[in-house]
Amino acid sequence: MLLFVNHNFIRTVIFVVSLFVMHTPIVYGDELDYQNRGDRWEGIKPQPVSGQDIELLSASVDHSENWKPLPSNCKLKFYLQSAVDIDIEVQELRPKHFYKMDRVIPKTTWQRGFNDFQWLTHDVIAPLNLKMTTLGIVARLAARSDTEHVAPVIFYHATPPTAINGYLFAFKVGGNAKLKYAIYQGKHQTPFIKDNLGRQYVGEPFVVYWDSRKAQAGAYELIVDGYFLNNFKPIHQVVHFYHQPLIKE
Repeated sequence: MLLFVNHNFIRTVIFVVSLFVMHTPIVYGDELDYQNRGDRWEGIKPQPVSGQDIELLSASVDHSENWKPLPSNCKLKFYLQSAVDIDIEVQELRPKHFYKMDRVIPKTTWQRGFNDFQWLTHDVIAPLNLKMTTLGIVARLAARSDTEHVAPVIFYHATPPTAINGYLFAFKVGGNAKLKYAIYQGKHQTPFIKDNLGRQYVGEPFVVYWDSRKAQAGAYELIVDGYFLNNFKPIHQVVHFYHQPLIKE
């Protein structure tokens, strides 16, 4: 008996199965769920889609290291003008695993000057095979709003820099927009630097880089302005931060 094979049907079945596999979320064990891990909460925590006009995803010092092989610890260092409470939040810039680390409990209270925190990679980061360069970090001195107060973070595992020569501020917008930015020192009316960011697309992270090598220590503010392309609704985000160029242990 001859068997007639419908090759179009087979190709259709393979295509549908492949789509199902591609769009089926990866399931991990409960041990990777977002939970209390002693000195912080960490794990997989799916987030609802942000309804904010613009969201600050990361405020960090421009510093790079080789993260391969994966070290046993991740380390953060940041400068505070005074002993205040802060909220540290680490997440993926583009959610893939929905990794999150926050609700940090320091060994001692945060102090004026440079502060440190570190956490183990084997609990969540290693099992997820996270790329460290895809993470955004914000250390907030106040609740998130249209005016942010942050302490830019040095993210490292081996050796921190001895001087801070640049900053990276990552954002995303809730709709296609056209944007520009300016950085002011203290109460100065003339911007230290300003530039156009051009067109930015909904949900896509974009970075404002500032070369701070010529900047003196002091308070600065980054202002991102613009409008949504579909309705011309204005966008306005202010980020206050303190620039401490020299790192002293």
